[in-house]
This record gives sequence, C-alpha cells and structure tokens, in this order.
Amino acid sequence: MIDYVIIGKRIQELRKQRKWTQSKLAELSEVEPSNISHIERAATKLSLPTLIKIANALEVSLDELVYSNLKKCDHISIM
Repeated sequence: MIDYVIIGKRIQELRKQRKWTQSKLAELSEVEPSNISHIERAATKLSLPTLIKIANALEVSLDELVYSNLKKCDHISIM
C-alpha cells in the first residue's frame, strides 16, 4: 500500500529546504498550486506523471520521494 502522507511530507520537506513556496514548486513542476497543497496534506492521490514532474522540479530521484513506501528501503539506487 502506498502511504501518501509520507510522500506528501517528503515533498513538503524538500520544498521547504529550497525555501520555495507551494506556488514556486507548482510553477516549476507545471502542477496546479492547489494540487501541491493537496499532495502535501495527502488529501489526494498523485499520479505517476505528477510525481515525476515534482521529482524533476525538486531535482531528486523518485526513490527519494517514495523510499519509505518500499519494502526494502535500506538501499536507495544511486546512478
């Protein structure tokens, strides 16, 4: 099962590390600002294309956003 709360918190954490507003992340990821808010609060499920857009905007890999949801999270792939 996917824990959208963990993913949302991770996105929020990475966004705040960059000192970005939700609007800034929305602009860079081409996602509606209200959708960023919903994702961070786990009020909505996010699609894979949206997750990829957000990861690209944050310049992180997908596993950095979802690693807590993986059964084996001791290792994160680094290329």
